[in-house]
Amino acid sequence: MDYDREEMRLRRVYEKTMAAKKKLEERLARQKEEARSAKSRLQATTKSEQWHRMALAWLDRDAGYTGEMASARVWLKEQTMHKYIELIHAYVDQTKPQRIIDIEVAAVRANLVDWTAKGNALLLRRAYDGYVMECQSFRAWQQGHPDNVAWRKKPATRNQLLLIDRQASALRVPFPGKMNRGEAHDWIERHGGNLRLKAAETQSLMATPERRPEDDRRQS
Repeated sequence: MDYDREEMRLRRVYEKTMAAKKKLEERLARQKEEARSAKSRLQATTKSEQWHRMALAWLDRDAGYTGEMASARVWLKEQTMHKYIELIHAYVDQTKPQRIIDIEVAAVRANLVDWTAKGNALLLRRAYDGYVMECQSFRAWQQGHPDNVAWRKKPATRNQLLLIDRQASALRVPFPGKMNRGEAHDWIERHGGNLRLKAAETQSLMATPERRPEDDRRQS
């Protein structure tokens, strides 16, 4: 009899535990579903930067653009409206209806070498301007925080080491070896900063759109 009572007690404990487990599993399943639903709603309203880039890129790709045409396209898009129309007008086919993007692709393809060079110069100039602003901002921060030197003791960044490697090769000087972040910063400064971007200073500003007085009047 005592054995039967103990067995019944244990069975009730087991059944109660299993029932509680089932409720927890059902609750967890509901929470997972709510989380998936919330994530889906969030993605619908806040798309990632990569999503925006891909969503825009396929339109140009379907029109005939390739990656090799990217710099040329950048230069063309940088022109004023008057200059843009002037550049693509020769590629209008009067015998059939054309989309603007089809005319644009034809123009870029026909002028690929020239416009790519101009586009590369433009992108280099933009990168240089960003580099100058970053350097100025950092120097201003250093002047405002002369006692904050903890950053200097951190390991050199991957970008610093890559830049130093390129600088050393270009200048034909030995690679300085292991350095912390501050030492790497000082080495780059002593050796002229980012030489590739500084070259933009002396390059022809072929990438700068030609602005005419009539262009400004058209835009006003």
